[in-house]
Amino acid sequence: MNQYASLLIALPLFGAFLIPVLKKVGKNLVMPFLVLVTLIQTGIAAWVFNEVYTSGKPIIIMAGGFRPPVGINLYIGHFAALFVLIVAVASFLMAVFSIKAVKVEPQDKYAMLFLLLMLGATGMIATGDIFNLFVFMEITAISAYALTAYNKTGEASEAALKYVVLGGIGSSFFLVGVALIYGSLGTLNMAHIAQLASMINPTVAKAGLALLIFGLAVEAELFPLNAWAPDAYQEAPHPITAVFSAFVVKASLYAIGRILYILSASEGWNSVLSLLIIMGTITVVIGELSALRQTNVKRMIAYSSIAQVGLIAVGIALGTQKGLDASIFQMFNHAIVKLLMFLAVGYAALELGGPEMENFKGLGKRMPITAFGITLGAIAIIGIPLFNVFWSKMQLIMAALEAEKIGVVALILGASLVEMVYYVRLIHTIWFQGDGDKIRENSALALGMLLLIAFIILIGIYPQPFWDIMQKAGSDIFNVAEYIKNVPLMGVSP
Repeated sequence: MNQYASLLIALPLFGAFLIPVLKKVGKNLVMPFLVLVTLIQTGIAAWVFNEVYTSGKPIIIMAGGFRPPVGINLYIGHFAALFVLIVAVASFLMAVFSIKAVKVEPQDKYAMLFLLLMLGATGMIATGDIFNLFVFMEITAISAYALTAYNKTGEASEAALKYVVLGGIGSSFFLVGVALIYGSLGTLNMAHIAQLASMINPTVAKAGLALLIFGLAVEAELFPLNAWAPDAYQEAPHPITAVFSAFVVKASLYAIGRILYILSASEGWNSVLSLLIIMGTITVVIGELSALRQTNVKRMIAYSSIAQVGLIAVGIALGTQKGLDASIFQMFNHAIVKLLMFLAVGYAALELGGPEMENFKGLGKRMPITAFGITLGAIAIIGIPLFNVFWSKMQLIMAALEAEKIGVVALILGASLVEMVYYVRLIHTIWFQGDGDKIRENSALALGMLLLIAFIILIGIYPQPFWDIMQKAGSDIFNVAEYIKNVPLMGVSP
């Protein structure tokens, strides 16, 4: 029965290749088909989530029936089950939004690339093999390059070119890191690498880990390989901007966490943690200060997302169970809030003629549900009590105190203060400036926004059940011994 979980990979892949056939039947069928595939994917992901969290055991799928490390395996533990569901739900919501937002032809190419982007992110989260991780990373990246340029403007092409150049550099770093690890240990399977980690040469471990992290830093939007992100967020179609923030970056952050901790037994591991803390800190500082200067709302929220990613990376690099749990909680909350904000801002930009701050004057009177979505998302991301992000930021602060990293506490509090400045400015523009005629809001999009708002408030009021889930997801990465035990390695020993 558990083998049906492989449909998480098979469904979007075959769906993407069916789209050209479907177009020949009728062009108007393409976008509804995209919605249907993402809806079915959401159903499968929900079943997988329930199966893993009910049984307490991971779902392991072995390609061709060959046991690892000979064969490639998928490993859907507590973390993967949770975030594969987030990928599917976000994809479904943005597929619905795409019907309204995407009018540039050819829509069949858009739908194919959208499904491949979902496939790539799902595969990155579920794979148990570092070279297979590279393959899924490339599927994600190539789809993202093309979708960034989809609107066919000069600015979109320039943004995509920046993304391609930095993505190529990142891929090169990642491949060299894989080669170093494979050359030292003779295996690509993550569980087998974890089993042999104590035997790896310390210099190779540090160099290999650093290269792998730099390789993933492109999709994870970490300094110094995140210069593509603000332009891509601004120029990509509105639904794609939302999925970049909601799950593409999260898949890369997960990959960083998984690779980092499977090599935690190697010498020199702490120096790599220090490197990631530095990268995360610089990412936060640059992201927040850049957001202050923006007059384009999409770009401002993009820089805010980059800063939040830096906080998550710092939490991962604390090297503790508590830090990892808090980072995953922040990843989860950030995905929900930014999905809401990019959906609302993108929809408002469609109706108002663009995402410039000037256009958002009077939005509260013209599109009250959309304005409320942006406002509540902004309040939540600052970390105001009774909203979801407050609890994940508090857990990050407590994890930093436990790890005796006072600088990290200052970083989190400082970032929240800066966020307050530019988000209060946005809220003031929306509710207290300008006027205009009321616009009839799309019922499906309004319902999607209200559901996300309700979820944000629910987590804010009742955080404990969600925190329990995050702790299980964090343990899935931190408890390397259990990970090795769960993967049925074929007759190998350290």
